[in-house]
Amino acid sequence: MHTVRPGELFAEASLFASRYHCDAVATVASEVHWYAKNALRTQLQACPATMWRFTAELAQRVQGLRSRLEVQQVRSARERVLQYLGLGCDAKGQWQHRGTLKHLAQEIGLTHEALYRTLAVLEREGCISRSEKGIRLITADPKQRRSAPGH
Repeated sequence: MHTVRPGELFAEASLFASRYHCDAVATVASEVHWYAKNALRTQLQACPATMWRFTAELAQRVQGLRSRLEVQQVRSARERVLQYLGLGCDAKGQWQHRGTLKHLAQEIGLTHEALYRTLAVLEREGCISRSEKGIRLITADPKQRRSAPGH
């Protein structure tokens, strides 16, 4: 239901439940910090800046979840990948890996084989370029790429 990445929080709903109803499973070697519920609640109530950071984290997570659900509704693997990259790239069109491509495939609801094929096609079309740093979104339309000045 949720993949926790390094530095992220999880089980925050337990702050508002009398009994937490979920389990967590680490699929790789992990270091987990836990906080006593009452101590954390006291800290959040006592420090508005900490409460705002916590609230911002939760809001960003909801926004990310909505975006992933929207992307997963796109039927075409090509369009799904382009939409995901477009939502996640910086102002220069660069998307940074936050895990493996298998994690990316899982996040957007594709098999890793379908993702690899789609990335290869997009790269051949000139829509993206790939490097160790990530993926650069060049254009979603291969016709624009070929007709752009200097190409």
